[in-house]
Amino acid sequence: MHEDSLDLVFPYRTYVDLGQPIEGAASESPFDGFAGKVGQQDSQPTGRQDSELGGRQDSTGQADNNEGGPLAAVLKVIARGERCCALVADRVVNKKTAKDYKGIFVRMLKAGSLDPLAVGISFDTFYCRRAALHYGGAIAIGKLTACVRAAVEQQDDARVADLGRMLQVLVNAIEIAFERDPPGKPDLLPWEGPSSRFHQMAMASVTTLARGANSKKHVLGKLDRAWDQQLWMKAVEVEFSHLLPLAVHLTVPVRPEEMVPGDRPKGWSAGIRLDLPDPRRLEIRFMPVKSHQGLYGTELTTVVVDPTVADEPAKYLAARCREAGGHMVVSVKSKNSVRKAIKVLGEKTFPEGEVTITPSVMRHQLIADLKKTFGAGEEVAAASGHGTDRTQAKYGYLQHGRKRRGYIGFLSARTPRAGNIERTKLFSQEKGPRPKK
Repeated sequence: MHEDSLDLVFPYRTYVDLGQPIEGAASESPFDGFAGKVGQQDSQPTGRQDSELGGRQDSTGQADNNEGGPLAAVLKVIARGERCCALVADRVVNKKTAKDYKGIFVRMLKAGSLDPLAVGISFDTFYCRRAALHYGGAIAIGKLTACVRAAVEQQDDARVADLGRMLQVLVNAIEIAFERDPPGKPDLLPWEGPSSRFHQMAMASVTTLARGANSKKHVLGKLDRAWDQQLWMKAVEVEFSHLLPLAVHLTVPVRPEEMVPGDRPKGWSAGIRLDLPDPRRLEIRFMPVKSHQGLYGTELTTVVVDPTVADEPAKYLAARCREAGGHMVVSVKSKNSVRKAIKVLGEKTFPEGEVTITPSVMRHQLIADLKKTFGAGEEVAAASGHGTDRTQAKYGYLQHGRKRRGYIGFLSARTPRAGNIERTKLFSQEKGPRPKK
């Protein structure tokens, strides 16, 4: 395993109490014999001398009355942990994926359950949690084992006892988890092995939704036609703390991270730039972050809106920009804090709703609205920051869109590659109408 790539900060050093049983971990500890003996070393010439792991040496004729005691228990737990690690095949994991696995594994451990199958999770989430369990579990055992060995070499018996208990709890939990969801064999393709527990439960359930049924472009049909206007009215009523970012999300199909200052392929971005050269012309500029190192995307997109006829969020942006002298930047420090605040706002606005309101839902809705207003194609791609008009097919459906007022036009530093939409229309015309069933 590539331990350095994960750089796992052990939960027992932060906020996870490994003294608590996890998923049936044994409560009795065989390490109590170490208690109260910190770095003990006999002063007599014939006494005990500790060196390597398990390397205790006694003088001739001296009986060893502690064989099979606490140190032997530590060795047994280490051996069990090494067997668990041997089940996980070596694999190269990039830094971002390793960091994600670390966070998921630590959260599962903190929650007291290493079961990747939780109620209501999706297909992809289950497989991600299972991969995090296997990768993070093996790394955690390896690093904690190294700490135990170091404590033994330092003859710190109290620390050996403490770390030994933690290792025992961790190994007990991971053994149960690995037995329930065993790691895949390195030479076995995913579809050649047994079906996962997620698939087994999905086949046994008659209420399981099809994959992607809860994706953002599907949930738009569950929302009221004026849901975004209701959300804005509620935000104004409760004096929402992120009113400017919310107004941007309801006016321009930006990604949340595009409001966070940072480097982009074409230079530094301070966030979303607003310019009001004329009372009837509000220019909203942003630099897309999802560009694959500058190979795709529009590099810079400008959405031009007439705030005098556009919806209330655009009017609010124009008013704030006017107060700032005609130029301002909307930025946030953390996209997650805004996302969570919008989620809470959505719950207040729609207490009986089934849909979690997020910036991604707003982006899908705006793209669907622009398809309805301008037709699918190059203009929608430019407004969304896409490098090709093909990508918009993954967003909100045309039937969920509404015609929007006040949008003058869209400019982009790099023109999106177009033609996919037109070719699809031509193919549909050539095939003719579908036969009735």
